Amino acid sequence: MVPLLGYLVAFGPLSVDMYLPSLPAIASDLGSSQATIQYTITSFLFGMAIGMLFFGPLSDLMGRKKLLLIGTASYVISSIGCALVNNGESLVLLRFLQSLGAAAAGVLGRALVRDLFPLNKAAGILSNMHIISMGVMLMSPILGAYIVTWLNWRWIFYFLSALSFLSLIGIFCILKEPPRDTSNKTSIKGYLKNYADCLSHPKVTFYLLANGFSFGGMFAFIAASAFVYIDFFDFSETTYAITFSANVTMIIAATVINKKLVSQFNVYKALRVTSATSLTAALLIFMVAIIFPNTAALFIAVTMLYISVTGAIGANSLACLFDLAPTKAGTMAGLLIATQFIVGGLSSSVTNMVFDGTASSLLIVMGICGGLSYAFHRLSQSKTT
Repeated sequence: MVPLLGYLVAFGPLSVDMYLPSLPAIASDLGSSQATIQYTITSFLFGMAIGMLFFGPLSDLMGRKKLLLIGTASYVISSIGCALVNNGESLVLLRFLQSLGAAAAGVLGRALVRDLFPLNKAAGILSNMHIISMGVMLMSPILGAYIVTWLNWRWIFYFLSALSFLSLIGIFCILKEPPRDTSNKTSIKGYLKNYADCLSHPKVTFYLLANGFSFGGMFAFIAASAFVYIDFFDFSETTYAITFSANVTMIIAATVINKKLVSQFNVYKALRVTSATSLTAALLIFMVAIIFPNTAALFIAVTMLYISVTGAIGANSLACLFDLAPTKAGTMAGLLIATQFIVGGLSSSVTNMVFDGTASSLLIVMGICGGLSYAFHRLSQSKTT
């Protein structure tokens, strides 16, 4: 059961990372512009944001298994649709529908762990699921590169549909609907009020935006990096995939260092260190964009430094939010993840509009996101808020 739940949580990263190496090939095959194909990432991020906010509350009212079956089935169907499209606009729409299924799998996979296992065991299982997700993020770009090299990009979506269909069978045959607390009369309106109450606190908003813009820079990179590496720097799809996966390795390394910072000092000091590192990366990004825009090694170095601390900033920000409102931890977690995808969708949209095929246009968006992230972090530390 645990491997099944782990794969459900990995739907989101697998759906993005596996097909990144194929973006230039998709644009060429469909006769679409780079901007149109980049919007397939933007639509996916917005769909994930919507799903993250609503599927959790809906499952409390409707039940986990029923909603998970619906979400996974929609993922299977939309993945097949993605493989069969003949224009970029249809792919944008189908990616949005696919993301709703991925969001349902991610949210409900985690919720089922809480439902089915005692607290201490659940914590260990969630950690194992995180390891599975990181492993997926490491390997999926490389697998996607091999698929697009030896077959074509459509087979990536056939592959995703096949895996999700196996998951659908597993959900139907293995998972049982956990008992629900029918005494809980909270409505969707009540959940929305919880979100509004949390957002009314200025520090909450600042923490959310600091983390959101940190991830916004990373999602800008995700939206355009394939075109920069493959078309601008003339990397092969496989070399791009390996380079992209190295970013995940750096996220893991930075997360380990962050854990030591938290244990030696506290989460607030750790957040200051990781935010300062992000700002340093943003300043170096601006320097490379202006002075060394055609140097691949420097592009790799500064973007990798920026991306490495995004996970640590997210973990530290969430811990600070929990400290502000310990009785609304679930709502805070939902808001944090949704904000990541909303700001990520906006930043990838901006990247689509300004991207001219060069490394500089991407770097400038990343640098601005890094600067805004640090500014909101400083506001969150203000004693007047």
